[in-house]
Amino acid sequence: MKITNLQIKNFRNYPGLDLAITSDMVVLSGPNAVGKTNLMESIYFGSLFKSFRDDAEFIFLQGSDQAEIKINIEQNAQEHLLEIFMEKRDRIFANFKIDGVKKKRKEAQGYLKVVIFEPTDVDLFTQQPEARRKYLNMVLSQKSFEYMDNLASYKKILTQKNRLLSDIKAGTASADALQSWNDQLIDIGSQIIIERKNFIKFLNQNISEVYAGISQFQRTIDVVYETLPGDTIEEIQDEFRAALDRLGNREIAAGNSLIGPHRDDFDLKSEGIYLVSFSSRGEQRSQVLALKILELEYLSTEGDTPILLLDDVLSELDDTRRTFLLKYLQGKFQTFITTTHPLEMVGQHVTLSPSSQEA
Repeated sequence: MKITNLQIKNFRNYPGLDLAITSDMVVLSGPNAVGKTNLMESIYFGSLFKSFRDDAEFIFLQGSDQAEIKINIEQNAQEHLLEIFMEKRDRIFANFKIDGVKKKRKEAQGYLKVVIFEPTDVDLFTQQPEARRKYLNMVLSQKSFEYMDNLASYKKILTQKNRLLSDIKAGTASADALQSWNDQLIDIGSQIIIERKNFIKFLNQNISEVYAGISQFQRTIDVVYETLPGDTIEEIQDEFRAALDRLGNREIAAGNSLIGPHRDDFDLKSEGIYLVSFSSRGEQRSQVLALKILELEYLSTEGDTPILLLDDVLSELDDTRRTFLLKYLQGKFQTFITTTHPLEMVGQHVTLSPSSQEA
């Protein structure tokens, strides 16, 4: 899979842009605040229909309440067009088309697969567990439509159960009503957990080898998923049910759900010790980079590989890590790189400036 053309209108600081993509390696250079990351964000938005930044409410050009993203995609020697039309009213509404045919969000989401590595990713294992759950959801939502649907259903069920727990705590509802919501949480939550476990199992097959290639440092690494025990969905369901029975009174006292995939976490260990506790900044970069490389492999299918976005991270990698990454990517994945300084490498070089934002 590769992008052959990108058109954006009224997105972030771009009134309009029509960019033909002619290479598998695209270097976007220019000073700060000219829109390099905004351009990357438009590609990412074409995959998950959400931003990787915290200020997503500002995706519309100032003074505009409509935006468009059109991405031409080459896949298996065929050309396809993904179109996203957004409108800001009391909230953001969006319509989607693939090859001119209107699609529901879940039908179009993940059609374009994207892996992004940006500066804050280095802090993945020093942030709160919510950041790591978000990472798992981001990857698996691109891999499986069913996972994405299960995640949405689980959030709705969890909201309803938490509301009921608050009412029970306040004495305005009966605890007997919990069983129905617990049964639904067990069903959907166990499916989410088994998919996450399968991904973690995939990571553990090669992460030590990939990390050694990046860092030139031999170390056994284990990705540890902290969740309910069980190797099959039936075993997980049994453990989930037992945990809910055990924690029932505590959940009522807290007015909140205390067990399930919304409480899970994952981390890296070496010889039983959490890596983050003794890793340098450079080692943390290598660990996350190894994760990103394996994410690329996980999302790849025959004839369909994801797009890699490297947003201002090459400058943070030393020569060894940079050389390994670029050699690994060569001929495998279409890659977009942002940098404030031009890079000497083979590929399409696009210099962005304030004039690049003109329609």
